[in-house]
Amino acid sequence: MKSHIRTLCCLLTLLATVNYSAKAQRRLIDSLKTTLTHKLPDTTRAITYYQIANAFYKQSQLDSAHYYLKPMLKQCQRINYLSGLGDYNLLTSVVFLHQGLFDESIRKAQDAITYFTKSHKPGSVAKVYHNLGLLYKTMGGDLRIRANLEKGRAYILQAIGINQVLKANRNLADNYINLGIIYEDLGEFERGKECFLKAIAINDAIHAKLEEYRVIYNNLGKNANVQGHNEEAIIYLNKALAINLDLNRTTSLVHNYRNLSTAYLALKKPDQAIFYGEKAIALVEKSKDAPLTRSVYKMMSQMYASTGHYEKAYQYAVQQKQIEDSLMNLDKTRTVARLEGQYEVKKANELATIQAKLALDKTREIARIELIKEKEIAALQAEKSHRIAQIKAAVDVEKTRAIAEVQAKYETQKQVNQIYILDQKNQMQTQQVQYMAGGLGLLGLLLSILVGQYWAIRRANKRLSAQNEIITSNSQQLVSQSDQLRTLMKELHHRVKNNLAIVSSLLTLQANGLTDEKAIQALRKGQQRVQAMSLIHQRLYQTDRVTIVNIREYLTDLAESLMQAYGYESSNFDLQVDVALEELDVDVAMPLGLIVNELITNAFKYAFSQQERPRLRIKLDYTNGALQPGITLEVQDNGPGIKAIDWQTTGNRNSFGRRLVISLTEQLEGKFELFSQNGTLCRLHIPQTRLAA
Repeated sequence: MKSHIRTLCCLLTLLATVNYSAKAQRRLIDSLKTTLTHKLPDTTRAITYYQIANAFYKQSQLDSAHYYLKPMLKQCQRINYLSGLGDYNLLTSVVFLHQGLFDESIRKAQDAITYFTKSHKPGSVAKVYHNLGLLYKTMGGDLRIRANLEKGRAYILQAIGINQVLKANRNLADNYINLGIIYEDLGEFERGKECFLKAIAINDAIHAKLEEYRVIYNNLGKNANVQGHNEEAIIYLNKALAINLDLNRTTSLVHNYRNLSTAYLALKKPDQAIFYGEKAIALVEKSKDAPLTRSVYKMMSQMYASTGHYEKAYQYAVQQKQIEDSLMNLDKTRTVARLEGQYEVKKANELATIQAKLALDKTREIARIELIKEKEIAALQAEKSHRIAQIKAAVDVEKTRAIAEVQAKYETQKQVNQIYILDQKNQMQTQQVQYMAGGLGLLGLLLSILVGQYWAIRRANKRLSAQNEIITSNSQQLVSQSDQLRTLMKELHHRVKNNLAIVSSLLTLQANGLTDEKAIQALRKGQQRVQAMSLIHQRLYQTDRVTIVNIREYLTDLAESLMQAYGYESSNFDLQVDVALEELDVDVAMPLGLIVNELITNAFKYAFSQQERPRLRIKLDYTNGALQPGITLEVQDNGPGIKAIDWQTTGNRNSFGRRLVISLTEQLEGKFELFSQNGTLCRLHIPQTRLAA
C-alpha cells in the first residue's frame, strides 16, 4: 500500500513539472507571435516564423509547425534568403519524418543540402546528413531492413567527418548518439554502447547542459535492456526521464516510458511494467508520430500477452496493425497519384496532337478562301479604275471654274489682312514702350535691394573674420598643449628608464655581495626583467609616439642583450628574429616583453649546455581575417626539449618565472602552449580583441 502511495505522489510531481514546462513553451510561442505583429526586417520575420514552427515541433504539434512554415517559405523565396530556405527545408524534412512521410522528408532534406551548400554553411549540411541518417534508420524500422540502416549509417558518418573538421563537438555528440542507435538496429550492441559513451565523453569535455544527456541515457538504458542488464537500464532510464519531464519532450518521454516498461517486465515486475506502459500510451497518442505509436502498441501487445492479459494484448495488436496498414495505404495513395500524373501527361500529348491537326486543316481552308477573295477584289478594282477616270474628267472642268472664283476672293482677303496686320504692329509698339518703363522701375528696385545686401554681407564677413581669429588662437593653444604633453610623456618615460636602470644597478651590486648561488641567480633574473621593461621605456622616449613601441627593434635588442649576458657571441650563436608586426601598443608590448625575457632566459639556462652551435628562433606573426585573428609569438631552441607536462608539474619549472608567464598570458587574454619539436617550442596566441582593447 505504501509503495502505491509513493508512486502516486511521484506521478503528481511529474505531472506538475510537465505542466510548468508546457506553460513555458506556450509563453515563448505567444511572445514570438507578438513579435510578428511589429514591423520587422525581411530576414528577421523569416527567422521568427522558423522559431515558432520549431517550438511547435518540439511540443509534437506537427500541424501547427506546418502552418508557420508556409509563410516562412514565401518570405524566404521573395527575398532569395538561401540560408532561410535551407532551414525551412530541414525542419520540414524532420516534421515529415515524424509523420511517417518518408519520400517527402528525403526530398526536403536534399533541397536543404542544396541551399546550405550555396550559402556556404558546412555545419548546416552536416545537420542535414545527420537527419538523413535518422530518416533511413526509421525507414529500416522494426523489420531491420539492412540496406536502409547501412545507408543511414553512411550519412551519419558523413556528418561526423564534417563536424570533426569544424570541431563542432555539440553536434558530434548527437551524431554518435544516432550512430549508436543504428548499430543497435544492425545487431551490433557493443559498438552502439561505445558510440553512446563517446557522446557522454564529448559532453563532459565541453561541460554540456544536463538536457544534452537525456537521449544518451535513454539509449544506454535500451542497450542495457537488450543485453539483459535490466537494473543498469533502469538507472539510466530514470536519469533520462527526469531531464525530459523538466523539458516537456513528449516524444522522448514516450521512449523513456516504453523502455522502463520493458526493463520491469524483464525483471518480472508486471505492475511497474504496466504502469510505465500506460504512461507511454497516454503520451504517444498526443505526439502524432506514426512510427513511434506503432512501436509502443507493439510493446504493449507483447507485454500484456506475457502477463496473461490476452484481450488487451489483442486490442493493442489490432491498433498496431491499423497503423501499419495506414502507412501502407499512404504508399498506395502515392502510387495512384503518380499513375494519375502519367495519365494526365499522356492525355495532354494526345490533345495537343488533335489540336495541331485541326490548326493545319483550318490554315488550308483559310488559304483557299483568300484565293477566291483575291480574284473578286481584282475584278472590283478594275471596275473602280474605270469609274474613277470618268469622275476625274468631270471634276477637272468644275475645278477650273472654282479656282477662278477662289482666286478673286483670295486677293480681296489678302488686302484686308494687310490692313489688320499694320494695326496690330502699332498696338505692339505701344505695349513695348509701356513694358520698358515698368522694367526700368523694377531694375531700380532690384539695385537698391542689392546695395542693402552688399552692406549686410560686409558686416557678416567682419564678424566671421573675428571668429576665425579666435578659432586660430585656440588651435595654436591646443597644438602648444599637445607638444607640452608629448614632451612631458617623453620625460616621464626617460625618468622611468633611468629609475629602472638604477634598480638594475642596485640588483647587480646586491648580487656581487652575495655568496649563495641561488640568491645570485634570483637577483640576476630580477635584473633581466627590469632591463626588459627599461628597454620599452627607452624606445618610448626616443620617438614622438609615446604609446607605440617598435616591437621588431625591441625584441632584437632584448635577445642580443640576454645573449651577451650569458656569454655568447654572435659568431658562435645562431639568433633568428622574424617579426611581421612593425609596431605594438605599450600595454601589450610590456607584458609580451617580460614573457619573451622569461622564455629566452630559460633557453639560455637549460637548452644550450650540450649544443655546439646553439640556435634560438623568435617569431612574431600577425593574422587578420582568419579563424583566430591576432598575433602569435613563437620562441624555439634546439636543445633537448621539454614535455608540456614536465613544464607544468615537475622540477623547479613550477617557479616564479613560470607563474609570471602564466599570469601575463592571462593578462593578455592569450593562450600559451609548449611543444617538444626539434627542441622546445613555446607558442603564445593573443586574440585581436585584446589588441583593440
